[in-house]
Amino acid sequence: MKKIAAILIFLATGCSYLYSQSRLEAAFRAEPIEIQAGEYINFYDETIGTPSFWRWSFPGSVQLVSFDQNPANIRYVTPGTYDVILEVENSTSIDTEIDYGLIVVNPNTETPIANFTADYLTIPVGSVVRFTNISQNGPFTDYAWEFEGGSPLNSSDENPVAITYLNVGTYYVELSVTREDGLQDVFRYPKCINVIPAATQTPVADFEADRTFITPGDVINFADLSRNNPYRWEWKFEGINITSTEKNPSGIIYPRAGRYSVQLIVHNDLGPDTIRKENYVVVAATDPCFSNPVAPIADFVASNRLIRSGTKVYFRDRSQNTPTIWSWQFEGGFPTYSTASNIIRGVEYNTAGIYDVFMSVNNACGGNDHILKENYILVFSHTVPLYCDTINHIGDDENITSPNVNGTWGKIGGHNGLKIRAYAEKFEQYTFDRVDELVFATPQSIKAKNDNSYIMFYVWDGNSQYPGEILGEKKVLLKDIRQNFYGTIAFDNPIDVNGPFFVGYSLNYASGANTSANNDEFAINVAYNRGVNGTNTLYVMGNDSIWKTSTVEFGYSTSSTIAPRSCLVESGSFEIDNNIEIYPNPATEKIFINTGDLAHGKNVLIQLIDMTGRVISTEKMQVNGQNIEINVNQYPEGLYFINMIVGQHKVSEKILITK
Repeated sequence: MKKIAAILIFLATGCSYLYSQSRLEAAFRAEPIEIQAGEYINFYDETIGTPSFWRWSFPGSVQLVSFDQNPANIRYVTPGTYDVILEVENSTSIDTEIDYGLIVVNPNTETPIANFTADYLTIPVGSVVRFTNISQNGPFTDYAWEFEGGSPLNSSDENPVAITYLNVGTYYVELSVTREDGLQDVFRYPKCINVIPAATQTPVADFEADRTFITPGDVINFADLSRNNPYRWEWKFEGINITSTEKNPSGIIYPRAGRYSVQLIVHNDLGPDTIRKENYVVVAATDPCFSNPVAPIADFVASNRLIRSGTKVYFRDRSQNTPTIWSWQFEGGFPTYSTASNIIRGVEYNTAGIYDVFMSVNNACGGNDHILKENYILVFSHTVPLYCDTINHIGDDENITSPNVNGTWGKIGGHNGLKIRAYAEKFEQYTFDRVDELVFATPQSIKAKNDNSYIMFYVWDGNSQYPGEILGEKKVLLKDIRQNFYGTIAFDNPIDVNGPFFVGYSLNYASGANTSANNDEFAINVAYNRGVNGTNTLYVMGNDSIWKTSTVEFGYSTSSTIAPRSCLVESGSFEIDNNIEIYPNPATEKIFINTGDLAHGKNVLIQLIDMTGRVISTEKMQVNGQNIEINVNQYPEGLYFINMIVGQHKVSEKILITK
């Protein structure tokens, strides 16, 4: 027997997650364990603990997978010795039990064994399925078929060739065979035929595994994530000589150390698509810390974050530097915890609310990292295509002011004798994916030297300590801003953000005397000083063009009243909606990106990633209506991934470079 156990420990700087784990130990029994071909076996879960999820794998049986707690009537028709795998999960743990060679199936040459195959088990609605009788120990004089949901519903042919399914659903098939001596056998295959909606676009192949780093002898479960209603799957698990035509192959065992590629070809009625993930599975007794061991960098994405209650969200690990241990916490979700790398079964949210997601990653190179995405999943009792809110750092009982700068003229938060050039307020958030406008409170005094005096408002990337790339900007004439009032600045187009960001503004100073009389006067109110050790979210850039905190620059810890009105939009197919295309594939010297319908001036980040996951090239540019060219002739042959990141959206394509 092979035992695989997982323990959840979350350790985070500044916040500590440590959860006691209820004991979970997978166990089961089978009755009987030795049968003749054509007979049935019942399985009984005897797990210690309180599992809420069961995944059984029955290699060699007619029904290869079951998610029942106690699967009954699992049929074996081919002589041999077979393993049984049970994976269980509760809100805190995952455990797997493998019983090698448990089931012994002896030859049966005496009694009838009803059995059949179908050319396809998953089909688009309106398609035809052809069935082939492969019953054993004939010859047979009578065949009685029953096709739930099919047309016709019954047949007495040995090999029915045209059973049509006109409605979406899942249907059983039953076959009864009778010999001349009167002996009979009946086999009903529950949920045999899966009828799906017809495709309207060619398929896009994609998949994930629930873990990609394992020790020899462990198992991996794979989930098809392909789009556009595929109905045929061709999996190839290289290095272990295993193929599969299942949609979601489970219980794939890797007995030897190595790095293994996985390929999936999917088909729908409009054509095929192929994805191949090179060196996707790492099997090693110890962590593969190669020549330059580094700590992992935690990150993840969700399939959709603005959902209706009762919906599942699927999470994909996007951590870098080969993590080997994953620990997730899903506030408000079920399951609440997981130790898989990719959450391929999904997390279901049944109660309306706004929830955090936490993930920590470790590797045996001595590194660990974590990420907490606060207010990341938004659950409503009904469908909501858009959710917006104004976020700020001013407490409900906190007063605001417009303090003077000590020793010179002007205000903290505006023009002053130190010639502060820009102010930026940082928002550590993962809730929203765009900024529509800014709201702020102004003091009683605003003075424009002339009608052309202006303020520039900005949104900056916030994935580093200080303001980074400018994501959007807006020029506003100073004469159009009202004093002693809450002002609103609407951007011409919503500004896409991805996680933390800064909002703020830049100021202009006149040449000549550094006096109030010679300059514009503008400021945005801030919170009263919170003390040297108080919370500060306001950053300033002085005349030396260096960003500092307000605490360092003024000795004044505060937050600006500037507040972004931010929104989260129901996610769609960004690549398709914007007609983005990456070509050619294979490529020899250059890769071209057609930016399609993206707006001119949109900021784009292009990453080229090798098959180990290492980012080997990064370029920042703006959309200008022309194709983006990426020179790749300096890179060796092989499979690469190219990422095009626009705000929180990412288009990723696999590219083969050949010489």
